[in-house]
Parts: sequence; structure tokens; C-alpha cells
Amino acid sequence: MKKLLVASTAIVAVAAVSSANAADPIKLSVGGYMNQYVGYVSQDEDGQQDFAEVNINSETELYFRGSTTLDNGLTIGVNIDRYADRDDAGGDDVFLQISSDSLGRLRIGQTKGAAYALSHSAPNVAIGNNDGDVSDWIARPTQTAKLNSNAANNSEAFVYSDQTMTASEGNDGQKIVYWTPNLGGFQAGVSYGLDANGAAIESAVNVGGGNTNNDTAWDVGVAYNGDFGGVTFGADVTFQQNNNGGTTGTLVEDRQSYRAGVSVGVAGFTVGGSYRKTNNERSIKDVDSSGWDLGVAYETGPYGVSLSYASFEEDSAANSTLDDTAKTWVLGASYDLGAGVTLVGSVFTAEYEDGATAVNSTNDNEGTGIVTGLQVSF
Repeated sequence: MKKLLVASTAIVAVAAVSSANAADPIKLSVGGYMNQYVGYVSQDEDGQQDFAEVNINSETELYFRGSTTLDNGLTIGVNIDRYADRDDAGGDDVFLQISSDSLGRLRIGQTKGAAYALSHSAPNVAIGNNDGDVSDWIARPTQTAKLNSNAANNSEAFVYSDQTMTASEGNDGQKIVYWTPNLGGFQAGVSYGLDANGAAIESAVNVGGGNTNNDTAWDVGVAYNGDFGGVTFGADVTFQQNNNGGTTGTLVEDRQSYRAGVSVGVAGFTVGGSYRKTNNERSIKDVDSSGWDLGVAYETGPYGVSLSYASFEEDSAANSTLDDTAKTWVLGASYDLGAGVTLVGSVFTAEYEDGATAVNSTNDNEGTGIVTGLQVSF
């Protein structure tokens, strides 16, 4: 933590030393993306809800970004990302960044931790297999929350985390994040801040007493990326700890997560994978989880194709020998139409199982789907 404060203080101090009179004021540009998909899915309800076979999904974000370079060489940038679909309210990554080639990058604001930007995982050219995209189509069964304070409406998926990038990939809480300069392909990062989205934007942070769920989190990691005569290689190792805020008792323990990833590319092919191990998932003592993915992609000209597999498991209860599991396959293809427009299609399968109940129980689900759509960036 001290190293993070020293590095960030140094960058801020350098920024204040020199006048920015000759620099142009920041002007924001507008960008973003819109993804629209249509798909058909056949899935087993197993006594739960009856899901539509044909579905239409969308994902849209608007970016407002700009930067200026001061006389001292530091670049000051602002990043404001906003969800734009009708049922999405609020921001995504909203931060200020100070950077230079010699001092690295410092971010302050609502953003993911340092580990996320350093991570490597299985490649996908269409819908993802390591961030919940499959569960947008094939429903993940839910259960009564293992610890009531950890889920809205006292309900949660049997396998809470369906990604390997960090312990909490969806977290954009208030943070300070620092990445070192790239030194011979090596780069390290560290961050500290809130794990809860939307908490304490302009107020004091209550991390004790009652059930606040304002977990503080810190990340640290190192990554390497290099090119060896046309062969690219990337790898990372990261650690994240969440210090549980508010909830106390014998069932609660701080969450710790370790992950590693690797990616190799040559002649249009990319092979990659990752592994994550989490102790005390969602700060529930002795409920551990893990996940891994592996995939291969090939891209040539405007065409791309990929195949990936992801597997996740979580203890059915504290110290249980039984595991709830989630396993998914995704075969994807893409065609770049130009002008920021890409046609994509995917065929996928998913199998979700509750380890504590009989086979084919009402807590299980499996299915197969096919989806096509357009991804538009602007």
C-alpha cells in the first residue's frame, strides 16, 4: 500500500510542478459500441421457469474520452463510459488518468483493479466464454443465498463467479490504480479501493458496524508480453484480496483470489487459457471456488474463428466435498464488414449442476444455442 501511495504521489507531484499553459484544454470525443443479437436456445427447465426459445439481446455503451499533454510531458486523460440500453442506468469505467512513458499510469475513479488489465485468457472472436455471455442465453439456476447479506433479494447463482480475470470482474468501485512503465515487456500493477459498485462516490465509507457490504479490495500483479520473431507470448500472475465490510460473524472471512493466464500467437493462430482459485467466495468462510478456460482462435484478413471451453466450480456449502459446477463450450466465427461493423455467430452449450442434489434435479439446467448478430463500434 505504501508503494502505491509513493508512486501515485510522485506522479501527482510531477504534474503540479510544470505549468500547462501551452497545452490545449481537454476536448471530449464521443465513441462507443452497440451489439445486437438474435438467437435460438433449447434448454431444460427441470421444474424451474419456462424460457423463450427465441431471444433478442443487446449491449450498448457510450464513451466520452479526451486527453491533453502538459509541458512537462505528462498526459492527463478523462474517461467516462455510460451504459446506454434502456434497462441499464449508470456508468461503467469513469476515471481520471495521469500517464507518461517513464512514470507509468495512475488512475483515480470508478474502475476495475490492476489485475484485470494485466490478465490473459482464452481467445474468442464472437460472444465470450469467460464473462457470462453464455448465461445471457442459457439460464443459470439460482438458490437461496449462502449468506443472506451477499445477494439482492436473498438469491444467487449456484456458481457465483463465471470468469477468471479477477475475483470480481464486474467490480467498478472507487479506486486508485497504478501500473509501472513497460520494462522489457514486463509490467506490474497495484490498486486499492472499494469492491462495491456505486458505493461512496461522494461520502464517507462505512466498512464496519452493520451490513454495509462496502468491501475494500486491493490487487497486485505482474505480466509479460513479448514478440519473438513473429511469435507473441503473454503471461500474468495476479492476487486480489477483499476485506469484508460490515458483515461479521463466524460465517464471514476475507476473500482471497489467485489467478494466472497465458497466451501464445503465431501465423494467425492464438492459443490461450487461464486459471483462478478463490478462497472464501463472496467472503463466506470455507466456501471456495475455482475456474479455468482454454481456447484457440484463428484470424486471417476479415475472417475469424474460435473454439473455447470454460469450467467453474464452487463448494456447495462450507467445507463441503460436493461442488456446484458450470461448464460451457463456445464455437464462434466473425467477419469484418469494415467501417467498424462485424458480423458474428456462435454455437454454444452449457451445463449447470447443483452438487448437493440428485442428478437432473430442479436446480440443474443444460442447453444448446445458436446466436448471430452485428457488433458496431463508433
